[in-house]
Amino acid sequence: MNIQALRYIIAVEHSRSINKAAQHLYVSQSSISRAIKEVEDQIGITLFHRTNKGVIPTYDGEKFIDQARHLLQEMEHLEGQYFRSPRTARNTLLVATQRCTPVIHAFIAYYRQFCAQQDLMNLAIQEDTTDGIIQQIAGGIYGVGILHYTSDQEDSFFSRCEAMGLEYHVLDRSPVCAQVRPGHPLSHFPSITVDMLAPYPHVTYSDEDITCINYCSDISQYNPGILKKRILLQDRGTLLQIINSTDSYYVGCDFSWLYSDGVMGISPPCYVPLRDVDFTLNTLWAQRAGRELTEPEQRFIQLLAGIFSARDRQ
Repeated sequence: MNIQALRYIIAVEHSRSINKAAQHLYVSQSSISRAIKEVEDQIGITLFHRTNKGVIPTYDGEKFIDQARHLLQEMEHLEGQYFRSPRTARNTLLVATQRCTPVIHAFIAYYRQFCAQQDLMNLAIQEDTTDGIIQQIAGGIYGVGILHYTSDQEDSFFSRCEAMGLEYHVLDRSPVCAQVRPGHPLSHFPSITVDMLAPYPHVTYSDEDITCINYCSDISQYNPGILKKRILLQDRGTLLQIINSTDSYYVGCDFSWLYSDGVMGISPPCYVPLRDVDFTLNTLWAQRAGRELTEPEQRFIQLLAGIFSARDRQ
């Protein structure tokens, strides 16, 4: 049994899928399956049931995985205190995030400033849901998580993070906006209401869980009595193409200032504030409580905070 095998097992427990765990960890399914089998043979118990709903931990498996998660946390603390290689630390950055344009912007800036001329580099950025990010950060799979939440749910969201052993730091508080193409019938308004969006298709991600405005974000939950027109997708690039080519809209933060220097490489959409929404969309970064940020993580967080600060200065 080795530490890497434990990381594989925790990733499978989180995603309920060997295939998804393999994608998250950038390894083959066979490597994970083999590691699980070897651990099961060594400890004499079955860790997972294979069902038509995914891979589910057994009763004994849940106990083992819980202890393994605590062991990995202790090992990472030990490594960080005594064994971390400065060379490795300078070039390893593992970020789990909800879909967030400033994060991509900061990731590109980090690469350009600190990695372009390096001969050793280990960068990973994983887009996931709120639950997925919290689990991956708490389990030590990723070092830093970037999360969105609405201001009206702040207390419960913070309590949730604390219950999972996370510390958090708010980066930004943004008004809620509709993102539309230039020339959209609503693009010339200084602000709009939610009712004004009703005639147009709502584009949403299938795994989104940020705000109650992003309703019907599952293929099985569509309700035409609530939302008459919707387009459901999974990819950021597809969303931008659909918005730029139709009269659809997306609801989120205002990221218009990020397009000013051409980093994003595409035509900027229009961001129209929703004036009858009584909450803000907030962004924070989180890590396991008591854990010290690595040098790459510190640099990345500084770059991300600087991006939000740049908007405030405009």
